[in-house]
Amino acid sequence: MASSARVLAAAMASLVVLMLLMFMPGGASAASTVVPSIDATRTRHLPLPRGLLRGPESVAFDAKGQGPYSGVSDGRVLRWNGDKVGWTTYTYSPGYSSDECTASILRPETATESQCGRPLGLRFHLKSGYLYVADAYKGLMRVAPGGGEATVLVTEVDGAPLRFTNGVDVDQVTGEVYFTDSSMNYQRSQHEMVTRTGDSTGRLMRYDPRTGKTVVLQAGITYPNGLAISADRTHLVISSTGPCKLLRYWIKGLKTGTIELFADLPGYPDNVRPDKRGGYWVALHREKTELPFGVDSHLLALRINADGEIVEEMRGPKSVRPVRVYLFLHIIVSRCICVLFLYGKVTHSTIL
Repeated sequence: MASSARVLAAAMASLVVLMLLMFMPGGASAASTVVPSIDATRTRHLPLPRGLLRGPESVAFDAKGQGPYSGVSDGRVLRWNGDKVGWTTYTYSPGYSSDECTASILRPETATESQCGRPLGLRFHLKSGYLYVADAYKGLMRVAPGGGEATVLVTEVDGAPLRFTNGVDVDQVTGEVYFTDSSMNYQRSQHEMVTRTGDSTGRLMRYDPRTGKTVVLQAGITYPNGLAISADRTHLVISSTGPCKLLRYWIKGLKTGTIELFADLPGYPDNVRPDKRGGYWVALHREKTELPFGVDSHLLALRINADGEIVEEMRGPKSVRPVRVYLFLHIIVSRCICVLFLYGKVTHSTIL
């Protein structure tokens, strides 16, 4: 009986200590990790044109707030013109042919994309109206206002070809274009190998439209993907997909030319865009430790504040398996977060 009483007393003491820790300021860390969650099932369908067409890989709005513009698997960038008109072709890479670039059961898009191109990152320079396209196979391209055939600007830097051109953003003041090359060893069709091998040959580059010159700002990055320039134009935030991190590269100030960890993430990041509040929305391809069973919900995106802290999340059912989740703030509406992702052949967007 005495032994049982001592065990019971010890258990009660442990319980009291645990409760005190829970209510003490320093012991509230578990509760502080709870962040507001957005339900991604609130969607509106934007059906893609018929056929074996996959997308989007990226989206953008022009200076008038029109769009979205979206890159798709046959090498084109499409523009959404409202429910009555739907999608129309806005631009395509040099050498594009609808006959040769249209996928079929016997000819999947992976067999044609090296010839037809695969637009990934998209970003408008709002003042000039130029659309910059990071095409995985063609390199960095530019499209004149009104669309049509794109012009290839950069295919190699310092003698090394662009093998997996991925993310892009534009300094709206200077017009300088920042973009990533995810690997010097693997192409987009081999993207799983970039993660599997821990490939760290990715590069961050800057193209100056005034001089036509491109420079490598940072080499040796592990799977650099999407990127975004900060609101104050002092740094870039870069998705490092394989390591599940966000990196910060300084382009102004005392730390100019240095790169550092910005945030550790619970999933594999893809695209990233400013949230117009000093932070960023980052899309997740999937969670780091996600299981195929259990609760039918997983992370699709996170909002990160200026200090690299997770302050909001977006969740959806596990049936949502995006090829790429891409987030953007509509430049006209002050509180409109849009998310595009892929269910098979259908593009969805969420307006919040």
